[in-house]
Amino acid sequence: MKKNSISLEVIGGNAESVTGSCTKITTKEHVYLFELGMMQDGHTPLENYHLNSKMLQKIKPQEIDYIMIGHLHQDHIGLIPALYERGKCNAKIIVPRGSLSILKEMWLDSSYINQRDCEIINLKGKNYEPFYTEKTVMQVLNYVEEIESGEIIPISDELSIRYKNAGHIFLSRQAEVYVKCGSHTKKILFTSDLGNLNTLENRVFVEPFEPVTNCNIVIGECTYSARGREINKKTLKLDIEKIKTVVDQYCVDNNHRVLIPSFSLDRTPYILWILYNLYGKDDSFNVPILIDSPLANRLLDCYSSTLEGDAKEKFDDMMSWKNIKRIITSEDSKAAITEKGARVILSSSGMLTAGRSVKWVQNILSCAEDIILFIGYCAEGTLAHKIQHEKEQKTININGKPYKNKCQIVSLGSFSSHMQRSDLINYYKSINCEKIYLVHSDKDSKIEFKHDLEEAISNCSKSTKVTCVNKGTKISL
Repeated sequence: MKKNSISLEVIGGNAESVTGSCTKITTKEHVYLFELGMMQDGHTPLENYHLNSKMLQKIKPQEIDYIMIGHLHQDHIGLIPALYERGKCNAKIIVPRGSLSILKEMWLDSSYINQRDCEIINLKGKNYEPFYTEKTVMQVLNYVEEIESGEIIPISDELSIRYKNAGHIFLSRQAEVYVKCGSHTKKILFTSDLGNLNTLENRVFVEPFEPVTNCNIVIGECTYSARGREINKKTLKLDIEKIKTVVDQYCVDNNHRVLIPSFSLDRTPYILWILYNLYGKDDSFNVPILIDSPLANRLLDCYSSTLEGDAKEKFDDMMSWKNIKRIITSEDSKAAITEKGARVILSSSGMLTAGRSVKWVQNILSCAEDIILFIGYCAEGTLAHKIQHEKEQKTININGKPYKNKCQIVSLGSFSSHMQRSDLINYYKSINCEKIYLVHSDKDSKIEFKHDLEEAISNCSKSTKVTCVNKGTKISL
């Protein structure tokens, strides 16, 4: 490397896919990572294990000095403890102020899932070790440093960072990274994941999006860059009305159950807030709202202790709603699943890959009077995707056992927390920068998006270059 040069390499799955975020920054003095997330693109636990093992082989843990985090979804943070488990890593971990309690719960949950997956894989005579354990998580937390957002904070003698709201989930941030390069300072914008501007007025626990106006280069996400995939405020309004129609018809009028598989972080409090706004002031509404997810319940406690101001007041009002029933123990969950009668159940995981939501599906799937309400994208190969697309099948296999496929299914697509295509174009073309590097999407979607973004930039009389990142892309400053 040349003296005073800076190089960037997108070494994670986000180079050519949407999970496993990781960018390596190498300077004369230090090596930094921006995020290190779990790869989640495999169809089986074994496939994901191999994908994540391959990604970890690209990193020498003892060489990493600092790790910066944009937000707390597992595909952005989930592999970080593995560096400390498998090597002599002493890297300081930089997160936005308020993140520590949520980060702890997400890593502990990840360690549990990884251990469970290894146990399942090893039933076939294998000998795979978890990427990290609960003990490691507790040790890694000592390396975490929370910093304020909105201020330029020195991280080392050559690099500073300023967090700005991304609007994606609670505490999600873009990172403006300032790196000294000889007599000059280069500014890199890592967007991490950007928020859906159409849903922000309904997602009151998420800080409003703050656009960045200038930098040298952008490492920009384009998860929802595909043509024809966009949602807007009108479709969101219609989907909220559909939720009310479903709850009224199945619970209020007919005394049956509505299952909403829901991710624990962000999605559960978001849907809970929608239900509270629909029914919270209606004294005649007596349908229990069950929150049956250990992680979701722990994260709700984190929200309560971390939120501030108006958001905190709204959250506390919502959680004091008499209809909310929080299910903690596995025994209480088993009992609730066997009970009939009207209730709305929020349970994880959202794609039915594991967790208590799978147990609920095993009970509800064969009940023609009940309904499963899907409220987000379900990846191909997941149980949720299978249920959505195989209504003509008389049975669905779950963990090797067939279940009658009789319950009702409704799928709603307006609740994504990701910035939509047109807003991505409008944002990126507004940034005064030299180059934009696109990550977090598949090859075909990125190429289409690159073409349309370049056209929009040209129409603004700008000369910003746009590049689709792949596994071999290296960036020099």
